[in-house]
Amino acid sequence: MSLLHVLGFGLKVAHLFWILSCSIVSVISMGWLIDGEIEGSKMGLFGNGGKVWHKFWEKIMGNSKIHHHYYLYIGSKKVRKTWWRKLLLAWVIGWFLFSLWIFWYMSSQATEKRKDTLASMCDERARMLQDQFNVSMNHIQAMSVLISTFHHGKNPSAIDQGTFARYTERTAFERPLTSGVAYAVRVLHSEREKIEKQQGWTIKRMDILEQNPVHKDDYNPALLEPSPIQEEYAPVIFAQDTISHVVSLDMLSGKEDRENVLSARASGKGVLTAPFKLLKTNRLGVILTFAVYKTDLPINATPDERIQATDGYLGGVFDIESLVEKLLQQLASKQTILVNVYDTTNQSCPISMYGLNVSDNGLEHISSLNFGDPFRRHEMRCRFKQKPPLPLLAMMTSIGILVIALLIGHIFHATVNRIAKVEDDYHEMMELKKRAEAADVAKSQFLATVSHEIRTPMNGVLGMLRFLMDTDLDETQQDYVRTAQASGKALVSLINEVLDQAKIESGKLELEAVLFDLRALLDEVLSLFSDKSQEKGVELAVYISDGVPEMLIGDPGRFRQIITNLMGNSIRVSV
Repeated sequence: MSLLHVLGFGLKVAHLFWILSCSIVSVISMGWLIDGEIEGSKMGLFGNGGKVWHKFWEKIMGNSKIHHHYYLYIGSKKVRKTWWRKLLLAWVIGWFLFSLWIFWYMSSQATEKRKDTLASMCDERARMLQDQFNVSMNHIQAMSVLISTFHHGKNPSAIDQGTFARYTERTAFERPLTSGVAYAVRVLHSEREKIEKQQGWTIKRMDILEQNPVHKDDYNPALLEPSPIQEEYAPVIFAQDTISHVVSLDMLSGKEDRENVLSARASGKGVLTAPFKLLKTNRLGVILTFAVYKTDLPINATPDERIQATDGYLGGVFDIESLVEKLLQQLASKQTILVNVYDTTNQSCPISMYGLNVSDNGLEHISSLNFGDPFRRHEMRCRFKQKPPLPLLAMMTSIGILVIALLIGHIFHATVNRIAKVEDDYHEMMELKKRAEAADVAKSQFLATVSHEIRTPMNGVLGMLRFLMDTDLDETQQDYVRTAQASGKALVSLINEVLDQAKIESGKLELEAVLFDLRALLDEVLSLFSDKSQEKGVELAVYISDGVPEMLIGDPGRFRQIITNLMGNSIRVSV
């Protein structure tokens, strides 16, 4: 799983929950729009038609009201303190566990990839080592046929030490893992003296060297003891120059070599020794031995027939440490892993053939090695030199997913809190609205009551002023009475406006449809504002078209109210 895939999944989840939050807000908003509390204002604006449309809309959006009340219940204070907190906690814990699972999954994937890489590298090295060993083994086996043909098959022999040394030197490239090749002839006790005279040296014993190894600078074959008397011997007569120090040594006098030689001639196959310290070099190595038989040996010969037909033993020396190191040098990734080669014939006590015995409980891969000897088992164990790197990708991915989940949770939590706050504000506003409506009703009732109480005595005052005008008054007194009468009418007009406002607010205002004289009505309005206009130096005049009839049908009171308001505003703002 790549980082891009995980981030894409996280963004999709974030988008989904963002849509969910917006849907909740939109459903609640729609519920508020169709809530019964707003119903009154709608009815006031649209009248009976609005009622019809509202009922129709309620039928269509009935389900929305159900959702609205459901979300109001979910978002209530009591539930918000319990269920929302639990839901948010469950959300955080769930995504935290999911991020841990992502971290574990990606870490395990990285570990598996690391295991596969180690297995591939180890198998590659094991295959190369095994292939080169098989090449060397096949060439040694082919050399056994040459020795049988040109040494034992000819009289006199066509091979001597010099010929053998030159041949092995020139064909060393065909045996990439061998450090030397030697041939030991089978000598019976009756033939020992003849062979020693023919070769010009005495057959030496090698078991003392195995027990007391010496440094290569102190090694001297002339100082070795002669091989003790026994039924047969296997002295080395030909050897490659790199291991020429083994010439004259009796292979049957050494423990490892004796077992190897006897097993090889009885089985007819190549036999490997257990790892041991090589002579002179004291380096760890093994010897691969093939028996050289007479040419007339049948294919299905028995072990006894093979023993009787044995002419000698051809052995290839493998310096395991240097050869494996040389092999690994060919690989560019040599420094990446540590390689150990073991002889696991004895499973309870494996013998290290190459590598350091470092105890490490880390990642390890084991590849089997087949060196052609069915009686011995070998394996290659590989491990990385460096500790596994920190799973940065897994850490960043899991942390990124957790951060996205926390952000989504925060958005959702903030949305719920916002919904709760809006709901509280809504309830508060509705309470204030009810109070304002109650105060408005009280105000309207008060104005209506007071207006009626004031208009009654004012009508009495106007009536008395009208009676006073019918008495014998001089011009100054008549002017005073007219002024008082006009002021009273203005006050009555204001009272009527207050009553009209109360009727408008209560929805009970009705317009009259009666005949009235437009010109007389306008003259009354002009006379009402004549004093104010004279004070400001403004001339008032009314122009009415001749096409306007003398009498009109309408509400003279409302018309007078409109003209009065216009005239009053005009005079007030005039300079």
